[in-house]
Amino acid sequence: MLTVELFRARVSARTSWDVVRVRDADGAFGLGEWSDAGPGAEALWPSVTERLAEGGSGGDALALLDQLASGERRFAARTVRGGLEQALTDLAARRAGVPLWRWLGGRAARPVRRYANLNRALRRRTPEEFAEVAAAAVAAGYTALKCAPFDGLPDGERLGGGLARARAVRAAAPDAELMVDAHALLSIDQVLRTAAQLRALDLRWLEDAAPLDGLTAVREAGIAPLAGGEFATAPAEVRPALGAGLGWLLPDVKHAGGLAAARALAEEALAAGAGVSLHSPSGPVATAAGLHLAVALGPSVESEFAFGEASWRRHAVHPAETPDSPWLTLPEGPGLGLDLAPGHWHPHTPT
Repeated sequence: MLTVELFRARVSARTSWDVVRVRDADGAFGLGEWSDAGPGAEALWPSVTERLAEGGSGGDALALLDQLASGERRFAARTVRGGLEQALTDLAARRAGVPLWRWLGGRAARPVRRYANLNRALRRRTPEEFAEVAAAAVAAGYTALKCAPFDGLPDGERLGGGLARARAVRAAAPDAELMVDAHALLSIDQVLRTAAQLRALDLRWLEDAAPLDGLTAVREAGIAPLAGGEFATAPAEVRPALGAGLGWLLPDVKHAGGLAAARALAEEALAAGAGVSLHSPSGPVATAAGLHLAVALGPSVESEFAFGEASWRRHAVHPAETPDSPWLTLPEGPGLGLDLAPGHWHPHTPT
């Protein structure tokens, strides 16, 4: 019979990493991450536990979460499902004695390029701090950076303040590839009114600048390739955007509902000629799952990394995560190839 154990690591005032460990009766286990699942997520786990205690399989538990993924619970249920499916897939690969990337059909191990997401290292969110964190990422070796400059600003200050932050990052990292995430905080009219200023930043991509079903006007403004799709769960949801010229799709192994769902999204994008960069401002377990998926998908697929959020991050798993650099390398061993390291994770019981 399968059992689930939940663990949490407190990272910052904003962030906790939530991990599920699925264990079989013989002690074999698999890990998955369901961080950032939002309100209502914790209340789903007792139903999962009950289904498994009744003798249900992992597939039965996933089907239950599919049934619960409706209305206001949809996002939470899909993300919890994503963590559970990662853990079940990790367990299967460990039982087979093969690394997860090979279980997923990958041909050969390879390093995976990553970019530094600066957002979770910021505390004061002044232009000066944006510049400081960007400079630190460049000093650590990163060649591509992403910032979310429009976050946390009142309506009347959002455009001017956000552009000031973005310009500060560009000035601190003049040679880096720069991506800006608008987090859907701007109207299409605001994006178009600031097109020239955004274009001057020489962006690699502009993310979440418009809904996936309303990209055409923004794309025609010629600001930068457009990116989005971090909360997508199925190819049908992104197909119209890809047809309208979405340049980058950003599947998330948590929010999509697991590795298989993220893979289906990525393959849809690759077939349409778009780039794929795995969305992962996450903890080390989801990052590792995405790393294995990227290897299985092929050499053009890259990943996001939450830069500078916790100095102890890489030691939260064993073996330790790759040190800061533009490349992530695979841990060796079956499945994910890692375990939770003592001292950072605490058993967590949903309340």
